[in-house]
Amino acid sequence: MAHENRGRLAVDPDGNWRLCTATLPEGVEVFGTVTYPDGEKGALVRFPKTGVYASVIAGATRSVDGRKVRAALGIQGRPTLLEGGKRINVYLDAESLDTAQKIGGGNASEGIRIALARAI
Repeated sequence: MAHENRGRLAVDPDGNWRLCTATLPEGVEVFGTVTYPDGEKGALVRFPKTGVYASVIAGATRSVDGRKVRAALGIQGRPTLLEGGKRINVYLDAESLDTAQKIGGGNASEGIRIALARAI
């Protein structure tokens, strides 16, 4: 039987994640806590290089659907589409990816566009 709240997550940006786990994976950003429909609670983290959200419960990492996290945080919709833009894959080393994300305020694609505009 399907119902309206099936699979809905509750995200608390001010939640005390330290009550859920003593350790976090290296390099993650902490977003508070996430509570699953069954009541299980974990630390909500995001891996900056990939943008993947995960929960950490007693040191165990479990991926979380980013769409559900964004919905719980009130972040709606997809990124803005560019006029005449085209989706492509770009192969970058870790240092270049970090630089592009810094230039673009966390958005590697935006960082690449800014860097290209500066180079012209």
